[in-house]
Amino acid sequence: MLETFNHWLIFNVALVLLLVLDFLVLSRRSHEVGMKEAAWLTLFWTLVAGVVGVWVYTAGNSQQGLEYVTGYVAERALSIDNLFVFIVIFGYFNLPKNFQAKGLLWGIIGALLARAVFIGIGVAVITAFSWFLFILGAFLIYTAYKLAFAGEQEVDPSKNITVRLFRKFMPVSTEYDGTKFFTKINGVRAVTPFLLVVLVLGTTDIVFAIDSIPTVFGITDDPFIVWTSNAMAVLGMRPLFFLLVGMVKLFRFLQYGLAAILGFVGLKMIVEEALHDFHVFGEIGDIYLSLGIIVGILAGSVLLSLVLPNNEEEERAHAAVGGSGSDDA
Repeated sequence: MLETFNHWLIFNVALVLLLVLDFLVLSRRSHEVGMKEAAWLTLFWTLVAGVVGVWVYTAGNSQQGLEYVTGYVAERALSIDNLFVFIVIFGYFNLPKNFQAKGLLWGIIGALLARAVFIGIGVAVITAFSWFLFILGAFLIYTAYKLAFAGEQEVDPSKNITVRLFRKFMPVSTEYDGTKFFTKINGVRAVTPFLLVVLVLGTTDIVFAIDSIPTVFGITDDPFIVWTSNAMAVLGMRPLFFLLVGMVKLFRFLQYGLAAILGFVGLKMIVEEALHDFHVFGEIGDIYLSLGIIVGILAGSVLLSLVLPNNEEEERAHAAVGGSGSDDA
């Protein structure tokens, strides 16, 4: 079992080294990340997550290995929706494309810190009050309902509390100074828009963590598995962002797939807490079942996006053709 201090130390040291690698090597120079580079980096971080999964499986046991994979897949799926919000944030601040990779990296560091705090709080609360799992399960089902039926939520970075505080108490530059956090305006120290981008990314992820952390707790109550699966999913978010920008049409039905995943995990959490000895195929078999359902839902949402026609796009295309035709006439 992966429960000793040494296992925690080994993973967290490896995590820091991976962040240093990303910061000093992979993101050393500011440049626009293309599809090819994003694809290779996505593959690299997925393989790294796979290596961690093999270690969890061999150093721990088969159940922990399966729980890690299931948690990682669920977190990776949920992170896709988060990345679309990042597009809005970058657009609001007019962040140059060659600065986006470095901005995401700083945001990922903030995300890891936020999730570490949330996981620590979650473990403490669930350990003391097991009934809290009912609340988390109900919360996930409610979140699933909002995601599926509440429509698209507008994200306004100008309303972010961090942005408002900085603009109230400190001068804020309107120009970027590379990827520096501070600059000088007429000799006065001022915050750069790049720092605001990083802070908004970090604080926005706190909202994301409120959804994603309970999801993994619905899969496993092992804090080590919750942390490792979360950390590996977050590390792979940066290149995945640039990959998704070029493949955005594949995920038209993604929000419904994510809603189904959240609803399934929330219901699973409530049933398992209410019926402690209930299993569909046994303890290990149920983990396989959960993994299959999550992967199936995610793949199905992408497949539907490819198979079903996009009527809105077709209407816009017909309108454009009709408009051009009337002009010619």
